[in-house]
Amino acid sequence: MFIGSDIKKAEDINLIVNPEDKNLEEVKKQSKSDLVQGFTFKEEKELNSNTALSITLNKKWKCSSADIYKYNESEKTITKACGATIETGDSTIINFSVKDRSGKFYIAASDPKQDAIDNDNKKIKGKSSSKNVEDNSKKTLEQKKQESLELKKELGINTYKGVANKDGKDKYLTDPIPEGKPKPVEWNESGNEVDKNKVEGYCTLSIRCDTLLKPENRKVAISNGKGEMIPNDGVIYPTKKVQFHKNESVFDVLLREVKANKIHMEFSMTPIYNSNYIEGIHNLYEFDGGELSGWMYKVNGWYPNYGCSRYQLKDGDVIEWNYTCDLGRDVGCEWMGGK
Repeated sequence: MFIGSDIKKAEDINLIVNPEDKNLEEVKKQSKSDLVQGFTFKEEKELNSNTALSITLNKKWKCSSADIYKYNESEKTITKACGATIETGDSTIINFSVKDRSGKFYIAASDPKQDAIDNDNKKIKGKSSSKNVEDNSKKTLEQKKQESLELKKELGINTYKGVANKDGKDKYLTDPIPEGKPKPVEWNESGNEVDKNKVEGYCTLSIRCDTLLKPENRKVAISNGKGEMIPNDGVIYPTKKVQFHKNESVFDVLLREVKANKIHMEFSMTPIYNSNYIEGIHNLYEFDGGELSGWMYKVNGWYPNYGCSRYQLKDGDVIEWNYTCDLGRDVGCEWMGGK
């Protein structure tokens, strides 16, 4: 992970972005991308280590990631130098890291899901496995959500439609809180406003997807085009001590840290639960690891039975975000039968 505070001596690096380039069409063909942008380094001195770089283009690219290629003038071929992340708005910001600065480089937009399908499906052997991959890839997101919803109902779990199955719930359908555990705090009620001028304390945060390292779960993720998104050690964000402000929640800290570290995250507000729901982190979404998969959070060894926007932090809290492939049972969620 690149940490800005580790920089001892900052240095400007000049890039020349080439709006017109005779090699563009050939690079588009070889990279199989219609969105390609060439650039060169003004100074070609090799760096001692990879350097975090950003290029801002004054146009919006409709993609979620890209690859950086180096062009071989003599052979007229390209070689992948590294991957890149994309931030889009009115403009497009491409973030990447390279050590070699000599020659011509090209940014080529990519579709990570399709790339992963093309690369990883080759690893799945056997006719039955191939058939499962084909069948699974044909399912729409809505079909996967419906299947998951039906299973959750059978298991007696609250769903986004507010299906209750036990007594004693609060107005946001929260089951009774275990004795000794913190109760939810409603972020949108008077007196609970975040005060960003006051540092309340420090907590630790980590984000992991170890369950996707298991062969059976990884195979499902591959079939959903997410094999390349799984880190080799399962660590997306290593354990780190971070500060938080007065009345901030688990969600507030998560959002700030993924933004600061350029980690992809998608979330949506679920009014019936009065909390933001984390749909995907690092391009790993719910259902990518199976119909019972998704992101769960744990604080001080306990998986709260309410949303992360309602968990107000205290000094010393230990937050862990874990990807589950079995509704929490495989990551130790006790109220789901985990160990």
